[in-house]
Amino acid sequence: MGSSELVFITGGSGHIGFQVVVSALKAGYRVRAAVRSQGKADKIKSAPSIRALNAEDKLSFVEVADLTATGAYDKAVEGADYIIHVAAPISSSYKEGADFTEHFIEPSVKGTLGVLNAAKKTSSIRRVVITSSVAAIIPYHDFTSGKSETVYNETSRIPTPTSFANVFEAYAASKVAALNEAEEWIRQNKTAFSVIHIFPGFVIGKDELITDVKDAFYGTNKEVLTPVTGGDDGFKPSSSVHLDDVAQAHVAALNPGIVGNAGFVLSSGGLRGIRWEESLDVVAKNFPDAVQSGILANNGKIATLPVKIDASNTEKTLGLRLRPFDEQVKSVVGHYLELVGEGAG
Repeated sequence: MGSSELVFITGGSGHIGFQVVVSALKAGYRVRAAVRSQGKADKIKSAPSIRALNAEDKLSFVEVADLTATGAYDKAVEGADYIIHVAAPISSSYKEGADFTEHFIEPSVKGTLGVLNAAKKTSSIRRVVITSSVAAIIPYHDFTSGKSETVYNETSRIPTPTSFANVFEAYAASKVAALNEAEEWIRQNKTAFSVIHIFPGFVIGKDELITDVKDAFYGTNKEVLTPVTGGDDGFKPSSSVHLDDVAQAHVAALNPGIVGNAGFVLSSGGLRGIRWEESLDVVAKNFPDAVQSGILANNGKIATLPVKIDASNTEKTLGLRLRPFDEQVKSVVGHYLELVGEGAG
C-alpha cells in the first residue's frame, strides 16, 4: 500500500466511522471523509487522536448533506482508490412516530446503492467496503429469542423482512435490505472493483467525539453504561465487538490480498459470545473507587439472549484477534468516568 492511496469514507463523524478514519490514517492512507456539515469536519480535525497523528495533509473533507440524493457521492469519490461506506441510520436516531421504512429501509438501501453507482462511474476505485451488521444475516427471531442452535457466519443470508414490530426490528430489516440489494447490484453489474461487507455485533468502545456525559448513552455503548449506572437494559443478543476491532477490520479489508466479494463477521467470545451481565463484574474489579463512591451504582440489570456466531474466518483471514468483552467494557466505562470528571479508579 502506497502512501498516495486515497480512501473515501462515509459516516466519518459517527461512532464507527470516526475510528475507521483514525485507523486508515494510521495505516498510511490518505482519507477523504464525507460529512454532513463543516461543523462535523471541525470536530473530527480537533479530536486528540487526529491531532496526535499530525495528518493534516492526509485528511480532507467533502460535504454531502443528503446521503440518499441521486448522485450524492458521484463527485465526492472522484480520484479515490477505495471506498469505506459506514453511514447509515441507527436506531438511537429514531423519533417516535416516524415511519420505519422512511427512516431505516429507504436511506440504507439508497445510500448503499448510491455509493456502488458512484464507484462504477469512477475508474480508479478498486474496492468498496460496506458496514453491515450481524443483524443482516440472522433471522430476527433467532437473533432475539435466545433459543436458536443455528451457527451463523459470513455466508448466512436471509430474505428481506416486509414487516417490523419495533425500532430494533426495523433497524435489522434495513441491514438485511441493504445487503440483499447490494449483492443483487453486484450480480447485475460488471465492475473493476470488488465489494466486502463487514458484519459486526453490538459495537462497544470509547467514542472519542463524545465530550458531554449526557451523550455517552447514545448508540450501542448504552448497553454497557445503562446497567453499570443502575438502569435496566432488558435483554440483548450475545454478540458484541470492540470498536477498535471493527475499525481495523474495515481497513484490513482494503488489502488486495484479501479476496473480494466476500464478508467478515465481527463477534467476540467465540460461539458462546459474550454475557452482558458480566459488565457488572468487570466494573467491580476494574473501577472499585468509582463504585464505592457511588459514581457507578453498578447494580442495574441486563440479560443475555444467546446466539451462535462464528467469526473464526475473520480472525484467520484478516489477522485479527478480537478483543474480549472486558476490554470493551473498560473502554466505555473508562471514558464515561473521564466525562464525569472522576477518572478511572
